[in-house]
Amino acid sequence: MRLLDIDTPEISKPRCSYEEKVGYQARDRLRALIGQAGTVEIIDSGTTDKYGRNLIHVEVDGRDAGQILVREGLALRYRGGSAAWNERKRHWCG
Repeated sequence: MRLLDIDTPEISKPRCSYEEKVGYQARDRLRALIGQAGTVEIIDSGTTDKYGRNLIHVEVDGRDAGQILVREGLALRYRGGSAAWNERKRHWCG
């Protein structure tokens, strides 16, 4: 599964050490949001990405978890294609 319209730093193949560090922070923050929430709703978009992962929204206590990560600087809005790759590289790896 992958959060729809959200781009988080890479953990498995980061382009720099800072991206890996923030990737783990984003993962841990999402786990904390889910673990501390009174209610969690997973909304399947009905679509998959090019790797076959289901694209989902996660709501914690009625708030969009992906948007929380974006506001906290742990993720970017996903725009798709090479523009997203370039933005991610600039944002996390200078």
